[in-house]
Amino acid sequence: MIGSERLYVVGAGSIGMPLAALLTDRGLPVTAVRTSIEGLVSTPVEVTVELSAGQSLRAVVETASLSAIGPVNSGIVVLTAKATANKVLAAKLREKFAGLPLVVLQNGIGVEQPFSEAGFAAVYRCVLYATGQAEGKHCYRFREVAASPLGVVNGHPAQAQAIVELLSSPGFRFCYEENIAGQAWKKAIINAAFNSICPLLDVDNGIFYRDEGVAAIAAAVIDEGSSVAARRGICFAAGELLEQLLLISRRADGQLISTLQDLNQGRETEIDFLNLEIARVGAELNPPVDTPITRLLGEMILAKSRIGRRAG
Repeated sequence: MIGSERLYVVGAGSIGMPLAALLTDRGLPVTAVRTSIEGLVSTPVEVTVELSAGQSLRAVVETASLSAIGPVNSGIVVLTAKATANKVLAAKLREKFAGLPLVVLQNGIGVEQPFSEAGFAAVYRCVLYATGQAEGKHCYRFREVAASPLGVVNGHPAQAQAIVELLSSPGFRFCYEENIAGQAWKKAIINAAFNSICPLLDVDNGIFYRDEGVAAIAAAVIDEGSSVAARRGICFAAGELLEQLLLISRRADGQLISTLQDLNQGRETEIDFLNLEIARVGAELNPPVDTPITRLLGEMILAKSRIGRRAG
């Protein structure tokens, strides 16, 4: 029964570890699952999370490698790992957690598809409205922007609503959303601006509300993405996405977007699921919708990532 089963937070990074710490702090059974480290068996880790308004918490989070877990017959899987690993992870998670509900807590277009194709009976999609940043070993700076919507891909609305209640805490709230596809497109378009412009300028998320010229570039990305979404039957009110972008920019002032963190660490970025996926979908429409600014910014991030990883 939901509420007593263990939560497996797959991806112990700048989002997954703060989530695991918040859930552990509430007394819930949680395992933070490492996907990049082998042989780690049930190790307690003291995690510090700096929240907004000067608040912070410390929690001892049980941590283990994915290779050291399972098969598991009960629980809930919450995926916070990078979407770049989804195709590989879908098969591995299916072996470990067959029959368990899976919550894909990632931004981007189509990130849930590998898990539906892998045969998970219950797949739920969550659109993330929060930012996290590692500040040191097991120390994180975490900011919620708004409640993160969660809805059904394959599964049951009642179970999705129960998962929302289970995952929610004052520092990281979730809400049930019937039209999760629309919410996914909305956030992907906004993130196409954040995850390309901020890394290319090497600036934090607050740049858009601080600089009108940079906000104008973001507005152009939003216009292109909204045109593609509209042709897919997903429409937004005039100014809605730019207003949301500026709100996120203000509330996440000083935070570094995940793509900039990835570039700084020599890691692969998720730009394929943002700018480049929006551009691909637009190009495949009949007639096609051109997205030259969105595509170019995405290609520049892709090139910067490749150069950085070769240099590393």
